[in-house]
This record gives sequence, structure tokens and C-alpha cells, in this order.
Amino acid sequence: MPSGYVSPLSPLLLAALILTAWEMAGRGLRALRGNRPRISRLAVGVSALALPIAFAGQLLLLQYQSGHDGPRPDWVGYAPLLVAYPGVQLGPLHPAFSLGALILAIVQTAALAGFVAALLQHDEIANDPARRLARTLTPYVAGVLGLLALWSPAVSSSDIFGYVGLGMLGPHPFDRPEHFFSGEFAHFFDARPVAPTIYGPLWTAVNAAVVAPGSSFFAKVMLLRVEGFLSFAVLSALVHRVTKSSPLTAAVLLNPFLWYQFVTNAHNDILGIVLLVGAVALTSRGRAAIAVPVVAAAGLVKFPLLLVGAVVFAREGPRRAVAYALSAIVLCLVCSAVFGGKAYVDALLVTGQLTADTSPLFKDLKLAIALCSVVLTAFVLLRGRFPGFGGFVYPAIAPIFFPWYLAWALPYALAARRGALATALALPVLGVLGDGLYGFHGFTLVIPLGALAWVVWSALPRPTLRAVR
Repeated sequence: MPSGYVSPLSPLLLAALILTAWEMAGRGLRALRGNRPRISRLAVGVSALALPIAFAGQLLLLQYQSGHDGPRPDWVGYAPLLVAYPGVQLGPLHPAFSLGALILAIVQTAALAGFVAALLQHDEIANDPARRLARTLTPYVAGVLGLLALWSPAVSSSDIFGYVGLGMLGPHPFDRPEHFFSGEFAHFFDARPVAPTIYGPLWTAVNAAVVAPGSSFFAKVMLLRVEGFLSFAVLSALVHRVTKSSPLTAAVLLNPFLWYQFVTNAHNDILGIVLLVGAVALTSRGRAAIAVPVVAAAGLVKFPLLLVGAVVFAREGPRRAVAYALSAIVLCLVCSAVFGGKAYVDALLVTGQLTADTSPLFKDLKLAIALCSVVLTAFVLLRGRFPGFGGFVYPAIAPIFFPWYLAWALPYALAARRGALATALALPVLGVLGDGLYGFHGFTLVIPLGALAWVVWSALPRPTLRAVR
């Protein structure tokens, strides 16, 4: 990322913090009500076509943008896939790419909402025709989305290539032996060296096993995508097991944002999210003690996920919740020390320094929001209350705000037993607005103002109707 980079996700996190602080203060947010439209079989059919078409359009737009949006770093030419990367100098078509991506995300959201609304329909008729059609089409549309995500010739992040390098280094990715890479790997990793990893020892071991069978750079990348595909299938199954909700399962299974970030770009957060949702499933069945090592395992994928995972114990009562959360933290720290050691800690510190923004004001703001996420976790554990927008505060504990961290809100919402459906539906649009690949840095500043307006509106006295004499 360019020096001084500030993610457009920052204002979104600030908006979430404003709304969360309001709820933590014991105040409610006035509901934004509206009548849900009646969904016909025709609307379901249109949604079934629009969803994969809009997702394919997003991937094709990304492919075109990779070669037509200003100069790119040298390492991009050695990558096995096309890369749309936010460069310092953007091309004249950049506003068009940004607007196109936002329009496609809106279409995706509308189509996804059509499926969800149809599945929510209950009628005097035993089996509503639109609902029945939506249930029938859901697995087929999901299959098409999955194939498109696997097929995509372009990515919007270099992380997937870094995973290959870390995997080739084996279960000890902290070593940097000279002349380790050869052939096509040497061309790429000489131009873009493998950075010190902040990923935990569980993920590094799994990642090494996944990429090992691949004989080429491209094959190793595709194996990572297949892993993301399988992990996403497990995530969808766990969501259904936790909620028994067809609409919510469809909102996850048909979500273009999730397919894009965790299969096309193959971000490793999916493994930690699966573990956290598994922990929610265990606690919902009275097995909180068994969930402790599962939450610890999520921290061994990415350390910040440990803080997100702590909230799954909130319904156990304050004392037990704190005890379980501390047990998971201690277990994660012990395993990190044993299997990661000093090199892992050093890598965490170095990466934090490398990715820190150069603006002192931004660094102070980021630290403040990160501390607020710690306070939020303590509040949830001690009070047993889940502020509705709290899940969107947690990306603040990452070194840099990236859009795929928005998915961390999903296990939070499932643990809260509220807001999971709205969270899933919001992801496609929020993912585009918060992505530094597009030009929404200024536009997203409006969102905290909207959050403040919502708080002010909620604080105003509600009018009362006087009896007419």
C-alpha cells in the first residue's frame, strides 16, 4: 500500500462506533420501518438471473481494470493471475470503474434481497410458490457463484500470492533463507518479497499442507481457492445449524461479497470465521467449555479474531463468560508461544510498524477505535448485551482496515442472535465502499454524518397522538 494510505473503510468504522456507543449508553435507535414487498415467482426468477450476472460483471470489470487503471508495480507482471491493485497514479477510467463496481454491488444486493424476501414469505397457502421456487433455486445459484469465483482470472489483492510463498516455506514461515525460491516463484518473490507474517501457527500449518500438492504457481493459487470454496460451504452449513433459518443461510450462501473475498481472493479469514461460527454453534447447545479451544484456534489463525470470539460466551453469565474468554485467550497465547515462538511475536510487531499510517492524527484515531473494540468486548461479556452495530467495530483492531474484515461482524451477529440477516445483506455495498481499489474515500465521510443524524433523530421526543374530541 502507498505510504500514508488511509482506507475508505475508516469512516464506516467510525459510523459503527457512533451507533455502538449510543447503544452502550443504554439508548435505543429508532427503527427504520418499511413494508416488505410481496415477491412473485417472476421476481425470484429475475433475482436468480441477476445475481450471477452481476457477480460475473464484477469479475469482468476487475479483469479489465487490472490492465487499464494506471501503472502497476513490477511484481504484477510476474503474478499467475491478473491483479487490479490500487496504485499511486490512477488512470482516467478510475471513476468509471468505481461507479460500475458500486452499481453492480447494488444490483447484487437487490437480487440477494429478493431471494431473502421470498424465503421470508409465509402465506395461508401451505407452500408459497415464490418461497418454494427460491428454496429450489438457492443451491443452483450458489453453485454458479462458486464456479465464477473459482474461475475469475483476476484478483484485487496480493495476499493470495503471499500465502503461496508462506506455504512453500513450510510450517516455519518466519525463516527467510536466501535463494529459497526458484523459477517463476523467484521472479515474483524477488520483486515482492514475502513479508513477515502475522498469521498464527494453525493457519501456517494448514496453508503449507494446502499449497504443497501444487506443481506450479497457478496450481497453488487454485488450491487456495478450492480451500476457500470448501470452507465457505462449511460456513454456510454451520450458519444453518446455528439459526435453522433458510433466509439467513441463503443470505450467506448467495452472498457475492463472501464468494469474492474468500474464494476469488482466497483471504484466510474464512478459516477463523468458520471456527468462530462453530463456537457459536457449540455455546448455543450448552457446550461452552468445548467452544473454548475452538475460539483459541481462531486466534491461532489471526490473533485479532480472539477478541471477536470472546463474545460467543456472553450468554453464559458474567462470571462464566469472563472465565471462558480468559481461558481461550490463555490457551491461544500458550499455543502461540509453543508453536510460533518469539519469531511470531516479532513478526506481529514488525508488521504493525510497517503498516502504520504516517499521519499521527490517523494513528491516534485508529488506536482509539481499537481500544473501543476492547471496551466493547468487555461490555458484552459483563452486561450480556450486544449493540447491534458492534460487529462492524472489530476491523479496527487490524493493522490496516481492509474490506474483507467486514465479515468479522458475521459471527458477532450470530452470537447476538440479532442483525445477522441485515449484516449479510449490507456486505456487498459496504465491501465496495470500503475498498481502497475504488474512489470512495471522500464519499464514505457522509456515512458517519448519517449515523449522527440517526442518533439525533432517535434522541428527539416522539410525537404523541392526542385524542380528538
